Amino acid sequence: MVVETRDVYTIRLSAINEGRSGQFYMISVPGVGEAPISVASGFGRKIEFTIRDIGSVTARIRHSETVGIRGPYGNGWPWTDYDKIIAVAGGIGFPPVRSLLEEMVDLGRGKDLEVLYGARSPSDLVYKKMLEDWGNTLDVHITVDRVDSGWKGKVGFVPSLLEDTHLGKEAAVFIIGPPLMMMNTVKEALRLGFSEDRMYLSLERRMECGIGVCGHCNVGEFYVCEDGPIFPYSKVKESPELFL
Repeated sequence: MVVETRDVYTIRLSAINEGRSGQFYMISVPGVGEAPISVASGFGRKIEFTIRDIGSVTARIRHSETVGIRGPYGNGWPWTDYDKIIAVAGGIGFPPVRSLLEEMVDLGRGKDLEVLYGARSPSDLVYKKMLEDWGNTLDVHITVDRVDSGWKGKVGFVPSLLEDTHLGKEAAVFIIGPPLMMMNTVKEALRLGFSEDRMYLSLERRMECGIGVCGHCNVGEFYVCEDGPIFPYSKVKESPELFL
């Protein structure tokens, strides 16, 4: 296990990931329950999950020597449909973008991806060592909302990084993170001239039971766990609960 932040950790399992970036697995702890968690590693690599400790299941996974998994479920980022991709992630939303990055790099398309990542503070960034390494070879840009001592990077909200992207307005934009961050990223992308038809949102944060029973992930006519978790913005933009 790797401790990423005060309440986020990463586990690596012995199994190979058969899920595509953006998909999720159900992780279970016997006698406690299960939770839907997006895969953090690329297809064909050892399965990794980066998890926030916010409930009984995620707290127990952290201290369990054995967990159950089933999946993968859901759809993935449609990156093979596009020549250029800008992935915008906020906070704990970064793991499915890491999976995307690894998947594209492994297939020789790392140069077609630009990653914009923001967190509340430097101490809230996940994958700190990986971010350093990626910054030397890949197009990864990082910002924080507020500064800890010693931070020399950018300060500001992650949607502001779209202003300086170099891939052009024809790029697809993949967005994942807290609701307010996602809403502001969509607004900024539209203001800058990106097409809503090339904009995709991951609504994984809404999932709870993972099997379409609890209704927690309902967005308009869709259930995120069954119809997503990746949605074209144009399909869900009229849903009043989209950014709640």
